[in-house]
Amino acid sequence: MKNLENLKISGHRGLVGTLPPSLFELINLEFLYVNGNSLIGSVSENIGQLTKLMDFRINDNSFNGTIPDAIQFCQELEILDFSHNDLSGTLPSGLFELSTLQYFYMRANSLTGSISEDIGQLTKLNHLWVDENKFNGTIPNSIGLCQDLEKLHLQESGLHGTLPDGLYDLINLQDL
Repeated sequence: MKNLENLKISGHRGLVGTLPPSLFELINLEFLYVNGNSLIGSVSENIGQLTKLMDFRINDNSFNGTIPDAIQFCQELEILDFSHNDLSGTLPSGLFELSTLQYFYMRANSLTGSISEDIGQLTKLNHLWVDENKFNGTIPNSIGLCQDLEKLHLQESGLHGTLPDGLYDLINLQDL
């Protein structure tokens, strides 16, 4: 299975357990979908070995722990969906180095901390859903640099303060 590029095991509520360590040896993976199952445990730092990964979906499971720093080595990522899990901790700074990221879904977790001004580095971002978390701080002004942003979901995120001027620079924004 070393040449496997697509692994899609989704929507099997009877599928339980953790992500096996051998999964992270499939270095040719481009699409990894394990969403809509009953998986638990944390996402391994070994995720950084999947450098060809373009689409990673673990949403709608019961994963816990933090988002691994090694996610920054998945430089081809376009879609990252960790929504509806039990993830905690802060957004690792390496997330903001994923310059190809277009769809970023982290809704309905227990993420804390602030959203870094480095969010402005994600200039290809089209969807950003970080609602239903426990963030603190304000909406970063640099969000205005994400000119392709069409959908921004921040409700019940814990963010507070005034709307930053950069928000008004989002000419493609359709859903806030």
